[in-house]
Amino acid sequence: MKTFMPSYKTLEELRELQLEGLKWTVNHAFYGNGDYRRKLENANVNPEDIKGLDDLRRLPFTTSADLADGYPFPLISVPIDKIVRLHASSGTTGKRKVLCYTRNDIDDWTNFFARCYEMADLTAEDRVQICVGYGVWTAGAGFQLGCERFGALAIPAGPGNLEMQMELLKDLGATVMCCTASMGLLLAEEVQRRGLRDKIRLKKMIYGSERSSDSMRERIRDL
Repeated sequence: MKTFMPSYKTLEELRELQLEGLKWTVNHAFYGNGDYRRKLENANVNPEDIKGLDDLRRLPFTTSADLADGYPFPLISVPIDKIVRLHASSGTTGKRKVLCYTRNDIDDWTNFFARCYEMADLTAEDRVQICVGYGVWTAGAGFQLGCERFGALAIPAGPGNLEMQMELLKDLGATVMCCTASMGLLLAEEVQRRGLRDKIRLKKMIYGSERSSDSMRERIRDL
């Protein structure tokens, strides 16, 4: 089966690959966007100054305020006609924070998610029930793109709707579920309440979007 893991033979090769990426990123930001350039100049950083991975600590942070100030298309470092998709935050504290993606960004994002599935030891035989938000929210699209690239079966269930989740889990034979930890606990309790434990094939949960405690994970395993 194809691997999505980065190819390197030694730790030194990995560091060289990381440094190459760091240099490219700083150069791209510096020359591609005026706001990034000003932030870097204010931090006394030029692309030519990046000599090693330790220089990462010299770079200024990009904050949520930077994204808000640049609304609706903040911090774009490519021509607008290169943007093929956008996603955004929920907007609970003001205007949504918008992030823009080129075709290459989407391809990288897809491969990174496929790598996550490989690290979780999935196979093409797995059926992945994706129980996170879709639409402008970014999570569902990433989980699905990566699943399809990896070669497993994606079941785009979306969030909530316990009745549908239980139906899909039982009837479609999902072996993996992608969700928040709190959603995972809710679903585990519902499976227990309905007596479905011996009628489903679920063997793994992949969490995202929020923290999960050891006690929460243990509770889900026990159920």
